[in-house]
Amino acid sequence: MGQVLVAYATRGGTARDIAEAVAVVLRDAGHDVRTADLRASRPPVDGVDLVVVGSGISAGAWYPEATAWLAAVEPKLRSTQVAIFNTCLNAANPAKRDESLAYNRAVADRLKAGPGESFAGRYVPEHVSWWRRLFLRTMQKPTQDHLDLDAVRAWASTLT
Repeated sequence: MGQVLVAYATRGGTARDIAEAVAVVLRDAGHDVRTADLRASRPPVDGVDLVVVGSGISAGAWYPEATAWLAAVEPKLRSTQVAIFNTCLNAANPAKRDESLAYNRAVADRLKAGPGESFAGRYVPEHVSWWRRLFLRTMQKPTQDHLDLDAVRAWASTLT
């Protein structure tokens, strides 16, 4: 089976949870899978057959550590299969599905990847910085958890 890298950028932990669920599905399918938090490391892609990369969304864009890492490894990714995902609260609203998928457009176009997937996220005040909590409190955002790990596992099973 193949070598797989599942890399993610997260603030509140949702992208990590998605990455870990994807990794389990791919390991169960017989792949050698490693995961990497892009805030903590810049993993190499040498010898990798599939790269799955995802990010949370802030102000309509992927987190900067994800886009910076992708820019650094982009030449090597041209000969590698790439799958992308994002996680955002907009994906919880079916009327905003196209909008949440559009957050992947810049990354997908750059990597010549498909549109990827967008998974509904979660907002748990204890998992975000105090300034973000303050900002979201002014917007009257309640705690929310829309993450559907069954949907994540279903998508991951299409990657093998």
